[in-house]
Formats: sequence, structure tokens, C-alpha cells
Amino acid sequence: MELIKPEMTPKERVTAYARGEEVDRIPTSLSAGETAPPLYGINICDYYFSADAMVEVETRLAEDFHADNMGVGLGLRTLVEALGTKLEYPKKNVSYIAEPALTSFADIDNMELVNIEKDGRFPIIVESFERLQERFGEERILGSGLAGPLTTAASLIGTEKFLKATVKNKEGAHRLLQFSTDCIVKCCKDMNQKLGIKFMLSEPMASRNLLSKKQFQEFFLPYLKQAVQRMNEFQQGTSIHICGNTKDRWQEVVDAGVSGFWVDNCESLQELKDAHGDKIAISGNLSPVDVLKDGTIEDIEEHVKRCIAQAGDNPCGYNLCPGCTTPVGTSKEHMIAFMNAAAVYGKGARKGYMPKGML
Repeated sequence: MELIKPEMTPKERVTAYARGEEVDRIPTSLSAGETAPPLYGINICDYYFSADAMVEVETRLAEDFHADNMGVGLGLRTLVEALGTKLEYPKKNVSYIAEPALTSFADIDNMELVNIEKDGRFPIIVESFERLQERFGEERILGSGLAGPLTTAASLIGTEKFLKATVKNKEGAHRLLQFSTDCIVKCCKDMNQKLGIKFMLSEPMASRNLLSKKQFQEFFLPYLKQAVQRMNEFQQGTSIHICGNTKDRWQEVVDAGVSGFWVDNCESLQELKDAHGDKIAISGNLSPVDVLKDGTIEDIEEHVKRCIAQAGDNPCGYNLCPGCTTPVGTSKEHMIAFMNAAAVYGKGARKGYMPKGML
């Protein structure tokens, strides 16, 4: 399958679209960084520790698919690993937590804020960004994302222990959340000043599937608001991704000041647009597994068309992407089909208007 070559560079497209101008196709992202190395014969465990591998993967993704996003994602675990959480690195799958950094909330007193110059894998990632900026800075806007305060806190002490603390040790939970927020802001600010990139936040812990509305309001919202406010001081707007069911908390997330909301495929882009599209940009939400990885070419085209039909005319803009990370094992053919459907149905996109490809 041949890729439909775009007429504009990603930087041209994203910049013009933000200004309200018509562009060649709807802005489109593939969140495939740490899951893509096997496409290019690279073991995922090797990718994590090699600037050469990171640069090669991002370069080849750009050449093969022409998505609008580029950058090495910090993901859910880079920051906590730098703070002492131990990870396991499978050969052919993404990393996972083996042992949290903290054994008790009292250990917070012995923790220092992260240093991107020396802690964990940050020096490798910084080098990768410097090399990518040098090569692609004229045609692409590089960026990254990382876990938000709630998910970071849970990863530092263990999810079960943290959730129990929201009932039995609220003071400890809040202290850890504040430390996590401070680390996130410092990390993003330092990398922004060094590299000029901006960040989004990911909070899989904040969905209705894992967190009650009461816990959400007490232990999530205050730190989301704080992180967004502080990050907006050095970057223009901060968006968020939350996995799972979130409809019952959309209003609170929007009121926290986020500039964009990337929702999972279990939610309706149409409903989010109708409720909050005049306040935030929307991203999403093609099913990563059932459609992008395991569906047919026809499924991918149908679901891309459905996503654009629901949100392509969002007043504050729309970015087409999977509902979550592109899964390991997704074929090049399916990723090309996704990008081609974006080019066809998203043709002639303009913020606030349905693309001409849908008319």
C-alpha cells in the first residue's frame, strides 16, 4: 500500500490550522514511539537505552507515515524510574514497574527533585531530542508527554498502597502528590528551556474505572490545576490524555484549564464536542487494538471517517489519533491505511469546519 504524500510539512499544517486557515488534511498523530521499534528490527529493550535507536525510529516513522507528531515520549515511567522506581525491560514489549521507589510515605522526606542532566534515562532522551531538532526542526514541531501527578504518585509507591492511602493516610497521599507535581513541573520546565519542546500529561489513573468521583475531586483535580497553571507559564497550553471512562468528569477536567483533551475510544467525540468543544481542542479516538491493530483496512477507513464526522468541525480544533498508544504489533500497512484515510476524509480541513473530504 502506497502512502498518500501530504502537500504541507507538519509544522506548516499545524501552524496554519491553529490560525484558522485551511490545510491539506486534518492534523493527525500516531502515538507509536516506544511500541514501534520492532517495525524496524530493533528490540524494545534496546530502544530505551540508545539515542541512536530513538533517532532512527522517529526518523523512519516520519518517513514512512508523515504523521504530525514527533518526539521521544517520557511516557508513564521515565520520570519515576529516574526517581528510583525499578523497571523491567522485556525484549519485545514495553517496560513495566518491578518495584516502586518508596516503601512508605515517610520516605518522601529523603527524595530530591529530578535532575534531567544526570538522572535515569534523561541524558539519552535529551540527546535524542537535540539530534531530532537539528534534523527536523525546520519542518516539524517536536514534543513529548509524561504521566501526570496522580499516576506518577501511584507509580512511586505502588498503586494499591496509594489508593489505600487516599482513605487511611490522606496527609501522606497529598504530600506525595505535591512532590510528584513539583517533579513534573521541574522536569518539563528544564527540558523546555533546554530543548524548546512542550509537554502533555497522561493520567490513566484518573478514569472512572479506577478512581471514584470523590477521590477524583480530592486527589486529582487540585494537582492537575496546579500542574497546568505552572506549566502554562513556560509553554503555550497544556493538554491531557485520560484512558478509560471519563464522561462523568469532563466538566472538571475542562475547568482545570487544559487546552486539549485526548479521550479513549470508549467515549464519544461527538458528545465531548457538543459539551465542551468551544473551550478545548479534542483528540482521538480510533480503537487502537480492535481497529488499528486487529481490524481490516476497511474497518480503519470506516472508523477514521466516523471520528472525523463526530469531531472534525470542533470549534477549538481536532487532532485525529488512536484512542491510546498504538499497540505493539500494529502493521505498517494498517498505519498507512490510517494516514491515507486521514488524507482522504480529512482533506481541506479548517478549524471549526467539517473537512472538504467529508462533504
